[in-house]
Amino acid sequence: MKYLIVDDCAHTRWLLKKRLLQKWPSAEIEEYDPAVSGLPDPRYPWSRHDIVLLDYDLGLDAETGIDLLVRIKDSPHPPIVIMVTGMGNENVAVNAIRKGADDYLVKNDVATDRLFEMISDAVRARETAAQSADAAADVRRELGDWDIPGYRCLAVVAKGLSTTTLRAERLSDHKPVILKVLQIQKNGGNATAVKRFTQEIEILSRLHHPHVIEILDHGHIGDRIHYYATEYIHLGDLARCIERGGVTTARALDYVSQIASGLEALHRQNIVHRDVKPSNILFKDRDTLVIADLGIAKNLAGVEALTVMGDILGTPYYISPEQINNRPVDQRTDIYSLGVMFYELLTGRVPYAGNSLFAVVYQHNHEPVPKLPPPLARYQPVLERMLAKSPEQRYSDMGEVMNALAAVGT
Repeated sequence: MKYLIVDDCAHTRWLLKKRLLQKWPSAEIEEYDPAVSGLPDPRYPWSRHDIVLLDYDLGLDAETGIDLLVRIKDSPHPPIVIMVTGMGNENVAVNAIRKGADDYLVKNDVATDRLFEMISDAVRARETAAQSADAAADVRRELGDWDIPGYRCLAVVAKGLSTTTLRAERLSDHKPVILKVLQIQKNGGNATAVKRFTQEIEILSRLHHPHVIEILDHGHIGDRIHYYATEYIHLGDLARCIERGGVTTARALDYVSQIASGLEALHRQNIVHRDVKPSNILFKDRDTLVIADLGIAKNLAGVEALTVMGDILGTPYYISPEQINNRPVDQRTDIYSLGVMFYELLTGRVPYAGNSLFAVVYQHNHEPVPKLPPPLARYQPVLERMLAKSPEQRYSDMGEVMNALAAVGT
């Protein structure tokens, strides 16, 4: 790390240099006395330093450290600047920060660890900003020259054929969010994709439930870009939790009950999710799950199903027999998929697996429900009904599922 100490006091320069070398022996440190040399030349290459420790009182008749601070920050690729002063003046501190200082240090703190903490924090903040800028540049290269009004896009989370999921920041309050963006190609794009995306927005907009992800905003830019923002949930999904193992029986029952509650809210709106699987169940906090990704949900009130075959066959472990066979679906389809997840949470594996897609599909259609280990046998009757091949033999709704789970208990 390369430092420049700008101060008219030789003792302060000596003390700063000594302290920096105590902490970072390999640091490269230069000193500059403005009382002797005046202000540096306007063409001075400030970018060759990583950090400038700048005194407020430079010992000059007219200029202060604030004047030099402005010049430094206006230079190409400016370094970190920490304003150092013997005055505990709050107005000086506020003015320095407003003019671009990265932090402000009273000289009495030079002899304390506050100096090291401030430098470390400033370096960390600079690195974070650089990473964010790089991520934003990656987003720009990935998506082209467009912006979502009111948001700063930070990173690409996932990218599909027509939609892109982004981690972003809402500019009005710096709230972290997830943006899901649909881009329509210049040739007109896919009408089905637009219908699916619009339907997902409509579903989320009218639902307010603790176990369904909340939509914060939505809109479009012309005819080619549609988007919506949801709360940013960074604690991972249920799939990762299952992969790590160690889900207790009590926890499995709680998770299934929470998901059933959220699905019941969807079903009351005549919506079938149709893609219930662990990767679509997110942890809002350590104990609370929310249902996400309603991209292939179906409105039972009359909107046509918007399923593309690849959507459901891409994750065959949780698909219902009626989906496989292209038969009518209702809320009992979600009960089947939740039954698969219940079995997986209890045992750590899905009930139907195989070396090929067709092997898994065949088992969904023809194989009996695998038996649970003896300590879990009391849940077998519940699973048998949830995973019945015929929808008519399953529970009729999620309320019945939750009642059955509560009756069996832990």
